[in-house]
Amino acid sequence: MKTTSKVVLGVAVLAALSGCATVPKDYAHTTPKFSLKEFFNGPIVATGMFQNRSGKAVNRFVVRMMGTWEGNQGTLVEHFTYIDPDGKKTYADRTWHLTQVNDHEFTGTAEGSAGDVKSAAGKAYGFALHWSYDVKQPVGKSFYNLHADDWMYMIEPDVVIDRTDVTWYGIHAGEITLEMHKLPDTAANRAMVMAAH
Repeated sequence: MKTTSKVVLGVAVLAALSGCATVPKDYAHTTPKFSLKEFFNGPIVATGMFQNRSGKAVNRFVVRMMGTWEGNQGTLVEHFTYIDPDGKKTYADRTWHLTQVNDHEFTGTAEGSAGDVKSAAGKAYGFALHWSYDVKQPVGKSFYNLHADDWMYMIEPDVVIDRTDVTWYGIHAGEITLEMHKLPDTAANRAMVMAAH
């Protein structure tokens, strides 16, 4: 009888947990409001790291970004500087093409040496933005088809924290943590983020 009760309780707990997945609308009444078009417009600098599935930080990086918009169509250019554990630097670039579908939904594609994305889709509510996409990620001379489940949280209007869970055919491959800072939109900052490596 006790064993049966434990099994029933375990099933109930698992069912409750499976129903508790966070969705963007859970943040609908929070502030500040995360506007894709407002934050990713102008110069941005970000710093981050990639941790493998055991939690070890195996790569660090800096990203210089420049966003521009015409109506609901946006372009986000990214310049990556990767830093391996020995301090060796490598470089890659990627350009996103974004579409603001409505006040909350957006889509995107991307191409570049940092990895191609055929289709991305997401939603933003309150201070949170969530999107997911498959990326053809270059690693050395090989390519890996990875899936990114990406959550961004606006801490202040000019600061966003990004946490991305990366999987490979459903297997957890690691996690990306990124802190983004929106810079004053000056000629000097625009030149800095768009400068060649």
